[in-house]
Amino acid sequence: MSDAVTLSNALAAVVDAVAPAVVRIAGESHRGTGLAWGDDLVIAASDAVDEEDALQVVGADGRETAAEIAGRDTALGIAVLRAPGLGRKRPATADVAALRVGHLVVAVARPGKSARATFGMIGTLGDAWRTRSGARIDRYIDTSLVLPGEFGGAVIVDAAARLIGLGVPGGCRERGVIVPAATLERAVGAILSGRSERRGYLGVATYPARLPRGAGQDRGLLVVDVEDDSPATRAGLTLGDVILTMGGAPIEQLSDLFGALADAGAGGAVSAHVLRAGKPLDLSITVGTRPRD
Repeated sequence: MSDAVTLSNALAAVVDAVAPAVVRIAGESHRGTGLAWGDDLVIAASDAVDEEDALQVVGADGRETAAEIAGRDTALGIAVLRAPGLGRKRPATADVAALRVGHLVVAVARPGKSARATFGMIGTLGDAWRTRSGARIDRYIDTSLVLPGEFGGAVIVDAAARLIGLGVPGGCRERGVIVPAATLERAVGAILSGRSERRGYLGVATYPARLPRGAGQDRGLLVVDVEDDSPATRAGLTLGDVILTMGGAPIEQLSDLFGALADAGAGGAVSAHVLRAGKPLDLSITVGTRPRD
C-alpha cells in the first residue's frame, strides 16, 4: 500500500472517530456546527445561535434534541447550549504543549446531515495571547486550514483524533481563531457558574496617543468620548484623559483595555493610572457590562 493511501485512510479514520461528537445546530434563522462537550452540553460559535430561535441539536444519526442557550462568551465568540438527553462526549484532549509546527490537523464540521472535513498543518505556535476584544486564549495556534462560513464552529483535532480546539470565525472569516480546549474549559465553567466572560464595559471611546519620553511606555489611550451614566463617568474619567495603566498593566492599545476589563470582570474594581493635563492621577473603576454585546 502506498504512503498516499495510508495517509488517506488515516485521515478518514480521524474523521470517523471525531464525527460522533460533532453535531449540527439547527435554528429557524441560523445553523452551524457544535461540539458535544459532555453532560448534555454543546459548544458552538456564537453567531450560529440566536436567542429567538427554537434550537435543535442534530447528531450523526439524525436524532434531534431540543436545546437552549446556557450563556455566551462574546469576547471569545462562543455559546454554550444545554441539550438534555444528548448523551455524547467530547473527544480526548490533545496536549497542546506537545504540538509542533508541521503537525497535521483536521477540521470537522456538520453544516448539514453529513460531516464535512478538511485538513492542513500547524504553521505557527505561540504563547498565550489576547484577541482584539480582549479575550485571553491559552495558546496561539495558526494553521493552513481555510475555514469558510460553513466551517464556523468546526472541531479541530490532531492526527490521533484528539481535541485541539474549536475554530471560531474571527476578523478574517476564512481563517478565524482556534480556541484551545483549555480556554474552552475555562469559558464553559465561567458561563455555567454565572460568571460569563462578557466584554467589560467602560463607556469610553479612545484613540492611541504617543507619550513623551520618560513616561515609562510608548503609548497610552486618549479618551475622546465618555458616555453618560457609564462606569467611566462614575469613576471620574473625562475627555482628554490619557489612560496609561489599568490593574497595573500598561494600556497601549484597545485590546489591552479590553483585556484589563475582562480580567477585572463585571462588577469588579480595577485601578487606573491616567494623565490629566500632563499630571498623573489614580482612579478606581467598577467595571460594567452592556445589556447586550
